[in-house]
Amino acid sequence: MESRRMVIQGGRKLSGGRIPISGSSNQVTKCIIAALLTDEPVLIKGAPEVDERTIVEDLFSWLGGEVEHLSNDEIRVCAKNIGKHEIDEEMCSRNRIAILSAGPLLHRFGKASFYGALGGDKIGKRPVDYHVSGLQKMGAEVIIEGQQYHLSVGTKGLHGAHIILEFPSVMTTENLLIAATLASGRTIIENAAIEPEVIELMKMLQKMGADISLNANRTYVVEGVKKLKGCELRCMVDRNQAVSFALAALATGGDVLLEKVPHEPVYSFLNYIQRMGAIIKVNSEGVFVKSPEKSLRGAHVEVDVAPGFMTDWQQPFMVLFTQSVGVSILHETVFEERLGYIDYLKEMGANISVTTKCLGETPCRFRNKNYIHSAIIQGSTPLRAGKFVLPTDIRAGMCLVLAGLVAEGTTELTNIRELERKYDDVVGKLLKMGAALEIV
Repeated sequence: MESRRMVIQGGRKLSGGRIPISGSSNQVTKCIIAALLTDEPVLIKGAPEVDERTIVEDLFSWLGGEVEHLSNDEIRVCAKNIGKHEIDEEMCSRNRIAILSAGPLLHRFGKASFYGALGGDKIGKRPVDYHVSGLQKMGAEVIIEGQQYHLSVGTKGLHGAHIILEFPSVMTTENLLIAATLASGRTIIENAAIEPEVIELMKMLQKMGADISLNANRTYVVEGVKKLKGCELRCMVDRNQAVSFALAALATGGDVLLEKVPHEPVYSFLNYIQRMGAIIKVNSEGVFVKSPEKSLRGAHVEVDVAPGFMTDWQQPFMVLFTQSVGVSILHETVFEERLGYIDYLKEMGANISVTTKCLGETPCRFRNKNYIHSAIIQGSTPLRAGKFVLPTDIRAGMCLVLAGLVAEGTTELTNIRELERKYDDVVGKLLKMGAALEIV
């Protein structure tokens, strides 16, 4: 466990800040992996300075690729000299992204190996079954030895397939899109993810020469091509960061301008906070959010896949619920074990109860399966400062940062490296908003 601590002096209104929002950490990592599909350089602009990007750059280099840092947020990667097809256990344990390299490695070497015990947020079951099943339908043979997966293809390589996903998993969709670009024939992926970051990956692959279309009913159609070329792209803004800083302002009764953030990636979030009474403005400067003169009202939020309310938004949003008047309800339908952080908030004084029932109308795959995935929040309640170890779910970690900003007194958080995986300069940005915190 690292010794650094984040120390927060809470109870201050965060107001008047203009916060630049970095490029998407969820996008840049997938773009680096997609660059494994070509021998030509790929230039990525707007790359956020976060640990997760570094982890994937390390994987790219470990496989034999070249990573060049042109500036803090601009990198050039080239996979011309990739020489390995097997990813070791230590590298796989650092991040779930390793599995996305399976398709490119199969195209290059006809074989790929990785470990199924992948790293990443601990937010419920995230098996590799969907990934492996999709690649098998595209012609990959799979041998499992303990936690290690060995994939191989014959001399003809991967081929197109008709794949219907059981659930619109983001990473599975990304994996199959990447693999399908160079597979022979047509690949159809139904019930697929359409999150903004997935669409940006599709656009990148198109720039590289891939033939991909997105049809109605969440269906991608990919016509395989013989070769892909390099390209240049710019990462979209990180919508998770944008929402987190907006919630920090609202939960403390303040306001913030999220500079240059477009409307589209956050419109479903803005709809909910406007319903609760928040003031919003969207123009060429970005997105401005402000607390109303009276208290915010409670709301009923149901998490869903895109274009619905994002699962990564509900943890910091829970802090806003605690500061809103009346009863609020949260129904998580994407991950079955993502409400564990609520125990921390209850320790800080929040009035929250949880249940295995589906509290809402959104179709839920956890119905009648005894998973705690709904919460009832009674607000508003003052929060107490405390000392906590940040959980490995990054968004839950950001929830505790926001709770510390709201709570009177001094909150100390350790294991902050987890937060830095996806949030760059989080302290500096909160200081700009008027927060009192430091890392010691």
